[in-house]
Amino acid sequence: MDAKADVTLGSIATGSNGRADVPVNVANHDSKPRRYTIVVNFKDQSGNLVDVVVLEVPQVTAGGTAHATARSNRDLNSTVTAEVRNALRY
Repeated sequence: MDAKADVTLGSIATGSNGRADVPVNVANHDSKPRRYTIVVNFKDQSGNLVDVVVLEVPQVTAGGTAHATARSNRDLNSTVTAEVRNALRY
């Protein structure tokens, strides 16, 4: 089930290793515990896709929240933005 509305992203930080980290917050609005698979796109200043991260969030309690981090797979030394491309609740 599409769960993009359950997912919000925080501010991107670039670590000393050059990889971009973005906090991922998940709010399970369902009445049952659910798992999530989330796809986060990283884009450069021109809007070009520069990296994609697939994040698995283990069981989130009914009405509960979970926090995770999407970390880029490569060095992203330039300014990048992040967006939730897809989020699946199951």
